[in-house]
Amino acid sequence: MEGSSTPHTSRPTPSRKREGSVESQSRSRVRVTSKPVRKVRRTARWNTRDYTIHDTDNDMLLIISNENGMHKRPRKLAGKKSSCKLNTQRSSHKNKGLLKNAGLKEASSVGLAGQHKQTDSDLEPEKPEVLDRWGQQLPIEVLVHIFHYIVSSNGAVPFLCRMARVCHLWYGAAANPKLWQKVTISYCWVESGKKLVPPVQRKIQNTLNWLKDNRFSQLREFSLCHWNNLVSYTMKTITESCPHLISLRLTNCTGVTSDVFEALATHCQKLESLNLQHSVVDTAAVVNFLEAAGSNLRQLCVTYNSRLHNIFNAIVAGCCTELRLLEVNTEIKQTNPYFQFCIEMLQAGCPKLQVLRLLNLTWFPKACTMIVSPEVGFSELEELCLATSSFSLVTDEVLVKLLHLSSRLRTLDLRGCYRITSAGLRLLPCQDLARLFLGLYCSTTTLLLAKQGSEQMALKWRHSLQELDLTGQCYNEKDLELAMQILAGTEGNHLLRSLNLAGTKVTLDAIRVVVSNSPNLNYLNLTSCRCLPRGLKRVYRGEDEISHFVNRLLESTKNSSATVSVDHEGQL
Repeated sequence: MEGSSTPHTSRPTPSRKREGSVESQSRSRVRVTSKPVRKVRRTARWNTRDYTIHDTDNDMLLIISNENGMHKRPRKLAGKKSSCKLNTQRSSHKNKGLLKNAGLKEASSVGLAGQHKQTDSDLEPEKPEVLDRWGQQLPIEVLVHIFHYIVSSNGAVPFLCRMARVCHLWYGAAANPKLWQKVTISYCWVESGKKLVPPVQRKIQNTLNWLKDNRFSQLREFSLCHWNNLVSYTMKTITESCPHLISLRLTNCTGVTSDVFEALATHCQKLESLNLQHSVVDTAAVVNFLEAAGSNLRQLCVTYNSRLHNIFNAIVAGCCTELRLLEVNTEIKQTNPYFQFCIEMLQAGCPKLQVLRLLNLTWFPKACTMIVSPEVGFSELEELCLATSSFSLVTDEVLVKLLHLSSRLRTLDLRGCYRITSAGLRLLPCQDLARLFLGLYCSTTTLLLAKQGSEQMALKWRHSLQELDLTGQCYNEKDLELAMQILAGTEGNHLLRSLNLAGTKVTLDAIRVVVSNSPNLNYLNLTSCRCLPRGLKRVYRGEDEISHFVNRLLESTKNSSATVSVDHEGQL
């Protein structure tokens, strides 16, 4: 109607600057940058049909076929449908709303078209990335064999526990029951001597229960060291769940109750080795165990205390007739009284003994009240160790009584037994002794030591001696020189590997003879030898050091001979 005042409601046209800013903003928001493809280095995989494993007792051989031995997977360019597409879709919806309000439909169509064009290549899903490593490609049989070498020398704990955390393959290899046959557990949750708090006790118990259920099915040898808490709980857990246990070692442990030995006698019928050294145990419980299951024991190691007589009485009474190794030791600073036992009764109670060790123990024989046949003795004994660092009462008579039937003896350790003479050694029936230790490492008076006799020992065992220790002996220079000449022999000595002459009166000529004629010698101790020149009184280890020492001796010999010849010409 003309002349009416109707308001004009037409939409205002946006300016070019406004339009351009909106269009640029929308394009910047819908612009999608393609994500760079990550390059993954892939290695060749072994097919299980391309290798064979030959397993023996001591070695393992891995054979890989040459034909199609290595299969490579085709390399694929995998895009990853990640949050990039989702973000672009969200931004496109927002931009559509802005463009619709602004009237820029053409710009929105261009933006959507560009978005569609850029996301077509991202529609293919990417497979999860797998990083190939040699440890994950290695056959599990080979991995178990490698672990077995380390476990045999260092033990299963903590090595296998750490290897199980590497990857799934190594976890499966570390869980092999073959690797858990020998386990040693020391104190690792708390310091020795400190009391455990209840949370730590529960943690230890849960760990032991898990090991019992998942790892100890084929446990053969178990050692517990320096435990002062939960010893009884641990031993009950082990003995009740490990019927194949053959060796048990409890060293420096306290709180070993009688329940432990009752469980051993009941559940561990195959137990052959028991080591209780430096542990606080109930002597009566040990005696009851020996009476119940001592006939199966092959090795027994204990520490001397005031109640050791009861254990020895059980052994002498015939509870351990199959015993092969008996070791009794004590602390270096001992305050216990002298130990007495009857040699004849011990020989009758342990006729199959092969190793007898009385370490740092001051003992002397006890008179036998029973009539014992002269045929009773250690006929199978191969090693006798009576070494001590304090005081010894062992004489030639005692030694002959111990070894009067031991013709198979190979190792004789008499370090610290200063009452033993070469005359007593000549009476021994063993003719093929390989290791003889006569060193004196304690303070003794030199008036009681023999000045001669080393050449007689060398003459008796020169054909079999591999290790000889004469530390601190007072044999004179001529006697030692004769002994070294006998050991060297006319054709050389290829058996001698260790020679300890520290603190003796050996001369340079005697050393030159024996060292130059012993090509397999790898240990030589010449410390504190008063008759040797300075610079030579030291320990030589290994073939390189000893060969260098021989060269020095030869050079000194040539120089001395040249000096003598010059002096002789000058006198003429």
